[in-house]
Amino acid sequence: MNGGLYSYDPSIEYYTENAPVYRNNLSSTFTQHTTNNYLRHSYSPCTTHEDIHLQNKKQANTVNQRHVNLINLQQQRQSYFDKHNIYNDISPSTAYYDRIHAQTRSNATIHSQPKPSASSLKIKQSKETLPLTINRQIEPNSIIVSTNNSFQPILKHQPSMHKPIADHTPSLVKPLSDNNDPPLDYPNYTMDTLIQRLVPSDIYKPKDSFIYPLLMCSRIHMRPSLLLNKLAHLTINSITNLTYDRGVRTMKNFLSILSQWTQTFPYDFRNTEMMSQFEELLRKINSYTSTLQNNTKHIDEKLRSKLKALAKYEEYIRQLDKKAAHCPTQTGLYTDIINECPTSISLAQQLAHIELDRLKPIGAEELIQYFIAKSASEEARAHPNRIHHNQTTSSNAKSLNIIHDIKLTTTFETYIQWSNRLTFFVTTEIVKHTQKRLRIQLINYFIDVAHECLRLHNFNSMFGIIGGLNMQPVKRLKKTWEKIPRDRFEELEQYINATKNFTHYRRALETAMDEAKRHEWKIDNIVIPFTSLILQDVYYIKTHSKDYTSEGGINLQKFYSMAKFILEEFMQCKQSNCSFKRDDAIINYIVTTPTFSEDALMLASFECEPAITSNEKEKLSLLQKSVNTSSSKF
Repeated sequence: MNGGLYSYDPSIEYYTENAPVYRNNLSSTFTQHTTNNYLRHSYSPCTTHEDIHLQNKKQANTVNQRHVNLINLQQQRQSYFDKHNIYNDISPSTAYYDRIHAQTRSNATIHSQPKPSASSLKIKQSKETLPLTINRQIEPNSIIVSTNNSFQPILKHQPSMHKPIADHTPSLVKPLSDNNDPPLDYPNYTMDTLIQRLVPSDIYKPKDSFIYPLLMCSRIHMRPSLLLNKLAHLTINSITNLTYDRGVRTMKNFLSILSQWTQTFPYDFRNTEMMSQFEELLRKINSYTSTLQNNTKHIDEKLRSKLKALAKYEEYIRQLDKKAAHCPTQTGLYTDIINECPTSISLAQQLAHIELDRLKPIGAEELIQYFIAKSASEEARAHPNRIHHNQTTSSNAKSLNIIHDIKLTTTFETYIQWSNRLTFFVTTEIVKHTQKRLRIQLINYFIDVAHECLRLHNFNSMFGIIGGLNMQPVKRLKKTWEKIPRDRFEELEQYINATKNFTHYRRALETAMDEAKRHEWKIDNIVIPFTSLILQDVYYIKTHSKDYTSEGGINLQKFYSMAKFILEEFMQCKQSNCSFKRDDAIINYIVTTPTFSEDALMLASFECEPAITSNEKEKLSLLQKSVNTSSSKF
């Protein structure tokens, strides 16, 4: 770890670049759940990082120092879930997903909402859209947000003191269906009819259990900026002929919906079109009545705070990527994770910090957007000519261009890349040693760390570590594995067994979630799910439930199923908090130390234990030719 340490503290929402930090005592003082101490060297703390490197050079002859040009200094981009054969070979059982749909449907004994007031504006149920004004320019396929001149204060009352609207986050205890929600089995919904149900009045505001799935999943059919545009247009028009008091109550209910939107899906407002509409709406509401200025100010401040926190997190990740890209190639060869973090429990705790740093910024809508972008990419690859000829554009490709805003966040992709990096990190730490004794020590160490992650309910890191131990460069080291007790490793492998739809893991996750809920997510009630399996489950619901009913209406049941699953299985876990002391020296070693590419890992593995089978010898020959070809270019 050269240079400064980049520390990210979610509680204060910024990173700091500090001087290198070294522990005064490399031996941990854990008394409970203490595992093996893998400390190899007894050296005193050094004043400079170079001194540590000089001392570790004494063991340099035990480290694989070759093919450094094949070390991958970039984040590994290979699909993480492919490493675990989730998408490639396994056809999961439908029983689990049938249960998801059954649970959702069991909550759907629903009655229609009360009839809207006569003053509410009725709109034509049409899928057509009108132009949208952005900075006085007309964009096709949108509608205009501007209103008539009657949107002015009707009466001059002294402003009353209103408390700011309470923060809105999805309810974790209320079901996603109740008596005020629309019936899920109605076959003729259009986006217009659903938006009409979202429009408040002075005596009506839709339930959170309807607002949350609609705001999350409507982006499948309509851009969020267009949804906000229509909702604002209908609400503003609905108060035109109301008394001042009724208009204020209506706008307060509208602000309550807007508050929930900005707090639950704040990243929608990174879109400049969306933000412009938001700012214009607040100005119009403040001009209509001064009694809601506290409310509008509170909503605006909370939204900007969330967007600022996102920007700081993204800067923190950029700094880490920059540091990793410029980290000297030999840095990881002079030391290893046991020298940096001698106890497995300490590493498991630091992994929990890394996971939560990357889990908490993820927005629920990003899982939907991930597959929207995936579908658009697949459509473009399948029909490359259609994106260049408007006359021949298919309806699907056309809808993708019109419906979906460009994704402006990468927090979910960053999390997947971290999971992938952890797998390659584990494999690299093992095969870079030519001494079998050190490889045995490291494999035992990572098995202990995986068990600690399981105990802490950090399932994502547990899967990442097991994935690293199961990568071919480590798995093929038969002479090394002969010295490893297999029972503890086989116990871990039960959780990654995909043949029964990850039964052991799902039971462990359910138990951990129940325990965390029972203790109201107090400190150290951590649940970090296996992200790639979450993706698989969302993908299954999305692809096995049609967007439209047989009558051509929007399938509202799908909205509720996806929202319910993402909320209960993923978003709740963002409440996890840990009290473990953060060690930025260990964290920076994990996230910035260079890892080997796949080819470099295999070459390192062959130097640890020579190729034996004909397939291995052929693989080695191809890799060596590749290295020679690459070297000749320089």
